[in-house]
Amino acid sequence: MNFNEYLVAYRWSVKRFSKETGVNEATVTKWKYQGAIPRKKEMLLIYNFTKGEVTPNDFYGIKK
Repeated sequence: MNFNEYLVAYRWSVKRFSKETGVNEATVTKWKYQGAIPRKKEMLLIYNFTKGEVTPNDFYGIKK
């Protein structure tokens, strides 16, 4: 599941995800709408926060 799919499936807004994770809202927006690749530390945060539903491979379009 990619990052945008996760947000839609669980009804997370960019603002809410940003608030819950402590990541800047502009950064979360770039991940969702512009296809920006998170840094290693942010990838780990996303992976842990989503309980493994969004993986680093999802940002690169690599299928599981």
